[in-house]
Amino acid sequence: MSDRAWDRLSGLLVGAAVGFIAGVLMAPSSGPEMRESIKKRTQSSVGQVKEALTDIRDSLTKKGREIFQNGTAEIRIAEPEAARPESETRG
Repeated sequence: MSDRAWDRLSGLLVGAAVGFIAGVLMAPSSGPEMRESIKKRTQSSVGQVKEALTDIRDSLTKKGREIFQNGTAEIRIAEPEAARPESETRG
């Protein structure tokens, strides 16, 4: 990655962290309620990410198998003339 991309990525991460902390500090809920809310949202998000990654993995696996099967069925490597026995080449 270029330095510019790293700068943008680090800026994004720092901004997200600052926003999250500000949101927690300014929230109208009490500490235990807020922690429970954050816990539920995090678990929900993690579940959605796992499901999405599983779908992507399954899709890529299926596509890879299709490509492999089509490639092995369609590609035929011709044997070079020099590799054939003399009896076949004179034939």
